[in-house]
Amino acid sequence: MNNKGQALIEFVLILPVFILILFAIIDFGIIFNTKSNLENDSVDIVNLFKNGTDSTDIDKMYEDNIIEISDDGEYYKIKISMEVKLITPGFNKLFGDPYIVSVERVVPNVK
Repeated sequence: MNNKGQALIEFVLILPVFILILFAIIDFGIIFNTKSNLENDSVDIVNLFKNGTDSTDIDKMYEDNIIEISDDGEYYKIKISMEVKLITPGFNKLFGDPYIVSVERVVPNVK
């Protein structure tokens, strides 16, 4: 008896699931890499901000990032975000398209 047809059918049934898992792993890797890069950028941006660099100059230096600075009187809240385009089918409906990765830092307002 020949089982080649059965193996082909099983392969065809499992291939889309395997590809979906592979794309999901790639997407999460891209998200974690972006988050790590934003963490590194946040250290530099906070140091620039503490040293008195204007927020427009910081925006020009980090033009790929979305930088929001808010002041509540006692603290400055610095939020750095970046958009990530997801490649896994269906993830854009679950997580939004594009997916926004963000990092927040709080800096005391020293007057």
